[in-house]
Amino acid sequence: MKVLLFLAALLLSGPSLSVAQMVPLAIDTPSPGVTSYNPAIPTPSDILGYEIGTRHTAPHEIEAYVRAVALASDRVVVREHARSHEYRALLHAIVTAPENHARLDRIQSQHRRLADNPESVSDDDMETMPVVIYQGYSVHGNEASGADAALVYLYHLAAGQGPDIEETLRNTVILLDPMLNPDGRDRFADWVNGNRGGVHATDPMDREHNEPWPGGRSNHYWFDLNRDWLVLQHPESRGRMALFHDWRPNVVTDHHEMGGNSTFFFQPGIPSRVNPNTPDRNQELTAEIATWHARYLDSIGSTYYSRESFDDFFYGKGSAFPDINGSVGILFEQGSSRALESEVADGTLHYAFTVRNQFMTSLSTLAAAADLRLELHRLQRDFYQEALRRAERDNNEAMLIDLRHDATRGLLMADVLRRHRIEVYDIDRSLRVDGSEYQPGDALVIPLRQSQYRLLKAATEETLTYEDSLFYDVSTWTLPHAFNTPVRMLDRLDREALGAPFDGNTRRGGDVRQARAGAGYMLLWDEFFAPAALYTLMDLGVTPRVAMKDVELHDGRATVRFPAGSVYIPIKRRDGSLVSEDVHEAVERLAGTWGVHFHGVATGLATDGPDLGGPSVRHLTQPVVAVLAGPGVSSLQAGEAWHALSERFRIPVSLIEPDDLTRADLSRYSVIVVPGGRLPSGATEVITGWVRRGGRLLVMAGATSWAIDNELLDAEERSLDMDSLSAGQPWSLIPDARGAQAVGGTILLSELDETHPLSFGIGGMLPVFHNNSEFFESTGGPGTRIGYYGSNALLSGYISDERLADTPGAATLVVERLGSGRVVAFMNRVNFRAYWLGSQRVFMNAVLFHSAY
Repeated sequence: MKVLLFLAALLLSGPSLSVAQMVPLAIDTPSPGVTSYNPAIPTPSDILGYEIGTRHTAPHEIEAYVRAVALASDRVVVREHARSHEYRALLHAIVTAPENHARLDRIQSQHRRLADNPESVSDDDMETMPVVIYQGYSVHGNEASGADAALVYLYHLAAGQGPDIEETLRNTVILLDPMLNPDGRDRFADWVNGNRGGVHATDPMDREHNEPWPGGRSNHYWFDLNRDWLVLQHPESRGRMALFHDWRPNVVTDHHEMGGNSTFFFQPGIPSRVNPNTPDRNQELTAEIATWHARYLDSIGSTYYSRESFDDFFYGKGSAFPDINGSVGILFEQGSSRALESEVADGTLHYAFTVRNQFMTSLSTLAAAADLRLELHRLQRDFYQEALRRAERDNNEAMLIDLRHDATRGLLMADVLRRHRIEVYDIDRSLRVDGSEYQPGDALVIPLRQSQYRLLKAATEETLTYEDSLFYDVSTWTLPHAFNTPVRMLDRLDREALGAPFDGNTRRGGDVRQARAGAGYMLLWDEFFAPAALYTLMDLGVTPRVAMKDVELHDGRATVRFPAGSVYIPIKRRDGSLVSEDVHEAVERLAGTWGVHFHGVATGLATDGPDLGGPSVRHLTQPVVAVLAGPGVSSLQAGEAWHALSERFRIPVSLIEPDDLTRADLSRYSVIVVPGGRLPSGATEVITGWVRRGGRLLVMAGATSWAIDNELLDAEERSLDMDSLSAGQPWSLIPDARGAQAVGGTILLSELDETHPLSFGIGGMLPVFHNNSEFFESTGGPGTRIGYYGSNALLSGYISDERLADTPGAATLVVERLGSGRVVAFMNRVNFRAYWLGSQRVFMNAVLFHSAY
């Protein structure tokens, strides 16, 4: 309504409006490159009713303003690229000169040639090509100043008048993404705006300054979206990545906040922590662009720094991912006020001040990119030319993804690569590789000689050597290990064997063999989504049983061997009545929906192994799951468990506050997940009693010490004498010496007891992600240590020699009896960031097979 009222007033006022306006921000702010502002363009206060910097703008208000500007300006169009989990719109504004909008498709296709066909782009071609900038704000929802600065910046771009801004817009296309995480921002804005009085409190103990668990940093499922740029597990990231690859911008900025006592950071980061796959020229241009940031911040008297913090190593972050795509990624970190005003070491920090810094560095990025336009084009063209040259020099010609065992995980990995515009193909004829025969449907093939060669290598490589021993985030992310998907390198590629490009269907290949054979069906536990199919059948009233041993059964035509972990789906109850009239139909539907395999069996009498009604084929009950979610536990791990169960496998979950355990009726739950952290004594006592009465307690990494301290688990931590390791070091180097012993994210190989239900469908070896500095010795009785590290566990990533020496024999998975119940302890983040699908299978086994161990 405010948009319509503003436009109506504008029409009534006529064309005589020409009074210059100030930057619409609640602090004096310069407007470099602008002589005046066009009053036909609404200011934020025209639409929102308040000045930017006096409140925290909510997502719906941000959307309203962006759309209002697009209606009023011929420089701006707005498009939606995604919907969040909570179905909020993720918008971007495309800002450029009106004459560029008239030929935007042509500009885009010409720009894409830098990556897709770099040899075709000459220096003369680049002279006429606008530079493309993607500017993204507030991927962490409670780092709020970026998104508010985006509104001021959008106004400046749309309303600014004068020869400088007009020339800049002719030479640039700006993709302005004002809020990368609307769900998290909504939680945060609702809290701070709802806990603020007429007079702003600067007291750090005030409610406005202390948002409740889980805070607004993360998205709906409490994931950090700034770790999802590479692996694309969330709709916000998938939509953003489609936009990124549609344009392949030259510069990408990522606006964040940090602790309030800090000033302002811009990249370059710590020089020794740049990923070696990043070209030197990228860092040179990052440093050159930094001189613009310095000048613009100097002009308003703001203090800042670079090179002393943060890194450019992990390609899953918004400021590093562009670097492996021929772009320049730039991180900004503003000291945060969180509230409107906060007490900091040198006085009071005002929210408007933080917004101004973000606004000024938005302007400095624009100015630098426009001035360095040709250099940025050359960087991108040369990056992709070098990618093709490297592919030519590679000893291999292709990568093969083996789909013969759990095809779904391989397809899901291929889909991530496909979304990054990496060419992936089916095969339409047989391939023979190292003595193995692959038929169509058994494999996907990725030719190495393609423009995204460098990203493909960076996403799939194993790394063991590093220039530095300190990392801001993880040191490795090898996708084939994360998805536990076998890949093979092909030294020769028969291109005649390539079929159609992979279409992104990740649940294909499911089937039902020998339907309606008689006794029922065996659900093979060899596909990733088998737990989802099994849970759905339980909803229909099926009473399944899991084979604890291999079993050979007749299907009406022949005998078939089914491995341990196969689940028997009976058609009839013990009284002879049908479980459901539509079991056959459900089996057919579920095979297609989830890409799983069913095999009909004619009889429950085994020709080898246990009969289907015996004690070695154990009855399964439908799990009723609770995940503890609230103060005291890890929101990241709670979100990972919640997302796995509810979003991915469609299993309902109850989220319970730890403080509510003492008054909850826990008898309704068969499985409770403790996602890291420590529980208060009353909650611990209640949950211990529940386990003793038969419950299954899943203790996730980070809660192991709590379980040990409360005698829920028999294990001891393998300690490291940090004092002796740092002895003799100069005072200034002691933090680095200690930091070198941290295990921030390393891939190790766990060995599993294949006979235990938690290992069913997985095998005896499993790559796992170890991202804590704890290693535990299992001290329980025989058969309690289900997973452990062998003598050569390191697959990829940084780990100090001292910590690596702690790995042999250290437990990765422990299952212990407590009364009638069980305690399952995971020593690794098995659901890490939603893309560790290999180890996630262990977690799902613990849930679905809860009554079998």
